[in-house]
Amino acid sequence: MAFARDPWTALREWAREGDVVALQFPGRSMHMVTDPDLIERVLVSEAASFTTSTAQRQTFEGIEDDAVTATEGERWKRLRRALQPAFTRQGIREYGDRMATRTADHVGGWDDRERVDLLAEMRLLALQILGDTLLGVDVDGDEATVHEAADALVAKTDFRRPGQLLPDWVPTPTNRRFRLAVGDLDAYVADALADADPGEDTVAGVLLAAQERGDVSMAEVADNLTGLLLAGHDSSAVTLTYAWYELSRHPEIREGLVDEGEHVVGDFGGLPDAGDFEDLTRTRNVVRETLRLYPPAFATSRETTERVTLGGYELPAGTQLMLPQWVLHRDDRFWDDPDAFDPSRWERDVDRPEYAYFPFSGGPRHCIGMRFARLELTLALATMVQRVILDVSVDGPLTFTPSISLRPENDISATVHRV
Repeated sequence: MAFARDPWTALREWAREGDVVALQFPGRSMHMVTDPDLIERVLVSEAASFTTSTAQRQTFEGIEDDAVTATEGERWKRLRRALQPAFTRQGIREYGDRMATRTADHVGGWDDRERVDLLAEMRLLALQILGDTLLGVDVDGDEATVHEAADALVAKTDFRRPGQLLPDWVPTPTNRRFRLAVGDLDAYVADALADADPGEDTVAGVLLAAQERGDVSMAEVADNLTGLLLAGHDSSAVTLTYAWYELSRHPEIREGLVDEGEHVVGDFGGLPDAGDFEDLTRTRNVVRETLRLYPPAFATSRETTERVTLGGYELPAGTQLMLPQWVLHRDDRFWDDPDAFDPSRWERDVDRPEYAYFPFSGGPRHCIGMRFARLELTLALATMVQRVILDVSVDGPLTFTPSISLRPENDISATVHRV
């Protein structure tokens, strides 16, 4: 099967057959949508006619059943309202100093010419930033518990794994690993919530205050914190990994970030903060371009709630849809030299459909942590380039795990050069 052998090439080849393509997989059928205007209809203007897909709900079954990622309808609206106070624009800006400080402390622990596992280091950093700022959870010493749960979820949702079509209750090694990891993570989250203070301007505090008001249940508090722990650190970690992979291949771009940081921050080795975000134009463009080429979620899924017409197809209620960022972000209808890493493309005024680029999805169900992630990625990268040069190497041609997260299949290591 072409998709099992090389899903990334298969997606792009199928897209050439039309803007809406019917696909049949073992045990599942869906329609892939690759027209930006149709995607805008699905995610934004006609969002009421679509909901989370059955596939997405199954993905999070057993780990985030009561989280905003896996719910729909009025329950989803209630959970989204409960979470929103933790994600205000001003509240997120106040995390900036701690994001940069955590980053400086982390890279400060690397020795000159030390060889590091780049993804592992970025996962540690992203989790520490997330716990210290948005979530208000102490993760120091417990990172392995969160990482193992994230790894088990990625393994469970890898659609090339043996036994993928078997029910979750079948005791395959992957399913056993997943249940054990979820149990450990549940215990960690319960302990973290027991130590949290309701009313604090963190996700834990905001959710606990909502629980005391009767707006959410404790199961919903725990599962939403779990979901943000997993997705919030993993997406940022892979993005920073791919950013450094590209900066290592394009030293002139990295040098441009160093020059920008010296100009904006004003003190070589100083720490950027949220007030510098808008002026860190080149750094933000590197983040944008990394998210274009390597979207952490390579496809968004939806399901029709009623009969709709898309691209000439009459689709009944219950039709599964795939909206693949991987395809749209590399489509030569919208991007010059689409496979090239070119942050300068974001400096040019191009008439491009809005939903040719949607790394954080879009519409009412867009990623609630979008502003946090953009600030974190920009400040972390701006902090790192002032302190280290990473000489990145990959074990073979860069390939990806076809799963819930666009993880590299290869080992990606880096030699640290202090500056």
